[in-house]
Amino acid sequence: MRDSKKKVYLILIIVLCLALAVFLIWYSGSRAEPASPVQVSPRPAQTSAESGKSGLFQVESSISAEVIQEQLQDVGSLITEEYYFTEVVSYSSVKKLWKIELGITESAFLASYDGVVTAGIDFTAIQVEKDEEKKQITVTMPEAEVLNVDIDPESLQLYSEKTGFHNPISVEDYNASLVTLEEQAREKALDRGLLERANTNAEQLVRQFIGGLIDTSEYTVRFADSK
Repeated sequence: MRDSKKKVYLILIIVLCLALAVFLIWYSGSRAEPASPVQVSPRPAQTSAESGKSGLFQVESSISAEVIQEQLQDVGSLITEEYYFTEVVSYSSVKKLWKIELGITESAFLASYDGVVTAGIDFTAIQVEKDEEKKQITVTMPEAEVLNVDIDPESLQLYSEKTGFHNPISVEDYNASLVTLEEQAREKALDRGLLERANTNAEQLVRQFIGGLIDTSEYTVRFADSK
């Protein structure tokens, strides 16, 4: 009898403990306040004006005429146009007795060569002026001139050759024919506007060069006659 009463008391104690534990858990949960979410303010974006103040990039706002002139002059002599050619040259030499030509002594040849005539500007003579009020850059440069006539000796095509009696063709004869060929090529190049194109190309190069140094949208680039 006593054992059964002890069991009943023990069960009642366990039930009371469980009820008390449930009550405490519920009570603590109802008193707790929900945590408010953390508000993160985004960092304002840096404007281009502010980034310019950071000193990472510095844009040259003004370059003097002297600086532009010095950089152009550093280029030196510049080829601005080329004229490629294939020229035919003929040579003939006949010995004379008094004023009579001796036909049997005639030596001759007919040949052609490839080459190129180059023209350009001496940039060391360029002068530059800059007018800030008119926003104008004036470039004075010399006229284009023929710089070189280059004949490729390996391009020789010999069409005919004749050696006369006691009148062999010498190295001097070939050299003299090349001088004639150079003069012919030079004249043809000039007749076909070599120097005019060289001047035009030089002006375009100078404009591009200056445009790489300053904002040409704010300035007018003009070319003055060197004469």
